[in-house]
Amino acid sequence: MKRYKPGFFILSLAALTLGFLPLPAPEKGARTITVDELRYHLEFLGATEFRGRETPSPELEIATLYLGNWARHAGLKPILPDGSFFQTIPISVTRVVEPHTRLLVSGRQGDRIFYYGKSFAGDFSESGSFCGPVVFAGLGISDPSTGRDDLQGLDLAGKVVVILDAQPLAYEYPLGSTYSFRLFQRIAKIREQGAAAVLSIVTPERAELEAQGMPVFDDIPAGRMDTLYESQRRGAPARPVTDPIAAPARPPLPFAHAQVSHEAAAAIMGVNCAEIGGWYRMIEKGESLPHREITGSRVRLDVEVEKTPASTRSVIAQVPGSDPRLRHEYIVVCAHHDHLGIGDGEIIPGADDNATGTVALMEIAQALLVEKPKRTVILAWFTGEERGYIGSQHFVNNCPVPLEKVSACLNLDMLGRNGVDHLYLVGSDLLSSELDGAIRKVNRRSGLDFRFDYLYSNLTHPQRVYFRSDHYPHVRFGIPSVWFFCGFTPDYHTSRDVLSAIDYRKLLRCTRLVYLTTLEIGNRQNLLKLDVNPEVTSRGKHNLTVRSLFQNNN
Repeated sequence: MKRYKPGFFILSLAALTLGFLPLPAPEKGARTITVDELRYHLEFLGATEFRGRETPSPELEIATLYLGNWARHAGLKPILPDGSFFQTIPISVTRVVEPHTRLLVSGRQGDRIFYYGKSFAGDFSESGSFCGPVVFAGLGISDPSTGRDDLQGLDLAGKVVVILDAQPLAYEYPLGSTYSFRLFQRIAKIREQGAAAVLSIVTPERAELEAQGMPVFDDIPAGRMDTLYESQRRGAPARPVTDPIAAPARPPLPFAHAQVSHEAAAAIMGVNCAEIGGWYRMIEKGESLPHREITGSRVRLDVEVEKTPASTRSVIAQVPGSDPRLRHEYIVVCAHHDHLGIGDGEIIPGADDNATGTVALMEIAQALLVEKPKRTVILAWFTGEERGYIGSQHFVNNCPVPLEKVSACLNLDMLGRNGVDHLYLVGSDLLSSELDGAIRKVNRRSGLDFRFDYLYSNLTHPQRVYFRSDHYPHVRFGIPSVWFFCGFTPDYHTSRDVLSAIDYRKLLRCTRLVYLTTLEIGNRQNLLKLDVNPEVTSRGKHNLTVRSLFQNNN
C-alpha cells in the first residue's frame, strides 16, 4: 500500500471542507442562471411560430400570458394596484379597408385600377386621397457628399414620384440603419421638395415571390398609442404635405409612401414588366437611369382606414427588498417582449431583438429570489417597444411606485450576438457616474471582464441609438438608466434574426452581469447620485422640459 505524508491528509481535508462551504449568496444566485434555462425559454419565445410578436397580435398575447404565468409560479410578487401581473394599455389599431383603397392610373395604356393588398401596400394611418402627374427619379438619391443627385432639375411639387427599391452598386447598409427603413432618407428628401407621394417599385425578388402566390402586399394591422403624455413629445411633429393639384371628395391625404408591384409600375410608367426588370439589372451593373417626368400619366390614390380600440399588456412583477427601510426604494430591470411581426411578406422572428432580453430577465428574476437585495426590484416585460415604447411610456406615466424613489433603470435589449467579450453600455454615464461605476466594479469583481463600448452614448450619433429603447422613457424623468446592448448586425429587423444565430455564452454572461449589477445598486446605502448633467439634479416629471434629455446637442 502506498504511504502518504501526514501533510497530504491535512490538505485533502481542507480541500474537501472548502468544497462543502456555502457559496456567497450572490454567487449562488448567479449559478441559477444557466444556458440550459435560457435556451429553454428562448427556443419557445423566439420561435418563428410567434410570427414576430406584433403589437397587438394573438401571438404577442400568448407570449404575455406565458411570462405572467411564469412570474406567478416562480414566486414573484405583484406590484400593480389591482394585484395582477398585467398592466393593460389602451391603444388604437389601424387597418386598411382593402376594397376602398385603390390606385387609379390614367396613362398611355388606358385607365387601370389596382387594389391594396393585391398590387400595392403602404403604412397608411389616415383616410384620404391625392392625385397628380408622375415623375420617375431612378433611385431617388440626393446626397451632396457623394455628388449624386437623382432629383436635380426635377420639379417635384405636387407630383407622384416613382423610384426603384434598390441600392447603388457595392452599397452596404450602415449597422443600425434597418433594412425596413432602407428608403427613409430618400423619401424624406423627396418630401422636402413638395412631392405628393412616393411609389417605390418592389425588388425583383419580391416580384418573384408575388408571382409564386406569396402575400407580399398583405395588410398587417399595427397598434399605436396616441400621444397621451408629455414624455412622448420630443419636438414638433412634421407638417404633412397635402396634394395641391386635385380636390377629390375625400380629404387630402397626407404625404404617403406606397410599395407597388411591377405590373402597377409598368402601367404608371407606360412600359412593360420586362423593362422594369431591366432597370434593376442596370443598377446591379452600376449604370444610371435617366430621371424624367412621365408625360400623359396621372395617378390617384384613394385610402380608407378604420381605427378600432384595442389593448396590449406589459408584465410587471417585483422581488420585495430585504431591508425594512430600503425596500421602499426601487430598481427597474426591464426588457421588451414584442417585435415587428411580418415585413415584406416575411416573418421577422426577433430572436435577438428581443427574446434574448426577455429570457435574461426571467433568469435574473429567478436569481433574485435566491438573493434579495435591500431595495425592491421591479421586473418589467414591456409591450410595444417597436411601436414607440408603448409599454414603458405607459409604465413611467402610471408607475405603481414614486418615481422619485427609483434608483435606476437597467434595460436589456439584444444580448445574444457579436463578440462574446464586447458589450455596449448605452447611457450609463450620462446622468449618474455612480451607475457606470457600479457596472464597471461588478464587471471587474465578477471576472466577467467585458470590454465596454460607449459609442452609442453619444447623443449626436447619426443612428440616435440612445433614444431607441425602453430605458429612454425613464431617462426623461431623470432616472439614471442604461441599455445593455450587444450591438447591431446585418440581420437586425430582418427575417434572419433567428434562434440559430444566438451566442448563448454571451447571453449567459450578459445576464449574470445585469443580475450582479442589480445587487450592487440594490444594496447601496443611498439612491444613485445625479451628478453628470447639471440640468438634472432630482428625479421626477419636472425633467420633461429639459432639452438635453430629448434633443440632439448639435
